[in-house]
Amino acid sequence: MDAELIFEIRFSIVLKSGEILVVFMDLYKIPRVNTKDFPGGHRFSWIAFDPEAPERRVLFDSHPPKGPHIHIDDELEGKPFEWVSVDQAKRLFFKCVKEHFGKFAEDIDI
Repeated sequence: MDAELIFEIRFSIVLKSGEILVVFMDLYKIPRVNTKDFPGGHRFSWIAFDPEAPERRVLFDSHPPKGPHIHIDDELEGKPFEWVSVDQAKRLFFKCVKEHFGKFAEDIDI
């Protein structure tokens, strides 16, 4: 399965509380694949975590047999979500990050 890297992003977010989060976002496109596990041929792993307590996290990923899903902290099963587009998934990811950790000190443009 040859996958094309669409993006690989690493950055930090400062929260209004002064806390800092680390974010890793990887997105791949898998040619000729469009299944529930890889919607639109996308394979992704996006995580935002507290570097002082890495178990505090929001993780979006997609793999068989779960398809796209969200993990909060150490939750193993994850909660499924519907993949509509890359942009929609990014909005949902950052919405979940804000709900879990708090507001960002500045807006981010990803």
